[in-house]
Amino acid sequence: MDPERKDNRENDRAADNNLIGDIFGGAWLKKKMASQWPFILYVFFLAIVYISINLGVEKTQVTQRRNQRELKNLKADYTSKAASLQNQSKRGEVEAKLIRLGSPLHKPSRPARRIKAQ
Repeated sequence: MDPERKDNRENDRAADNNLIGDIFGGAWLKKKMASQWPFILYVFFLAIVYISINLGVEKTQVTQRRNQRELKNLKADYTSKAASLQNQSKRGEVEAKLIRLGSPLHKPSRPARRIKAQ
């Protein structure tokens, strides 16, 4: 093997070890990234704002879905109660209920008429 190639490999390994040591030791940040701290902080700030906004939107959507489900249940309840009241307000149902309860009210013998005041 050529001695020059061997020296180049050793220099490359030493440079790699030095680079790895600089990165893990923090020297890389001092050398390369010292001027970039404001930008890095800005990016982290934007990431935090983005996450916060997404969590807020998700919470709003969950609340909206829950409200829609509740509204659907309330509409179904309203519809069933309205149908029941309509059925109970029929003349035949009212008469049957009055008889069941023993009410002294009875069916009118003459049709209704308008009274005029003088």
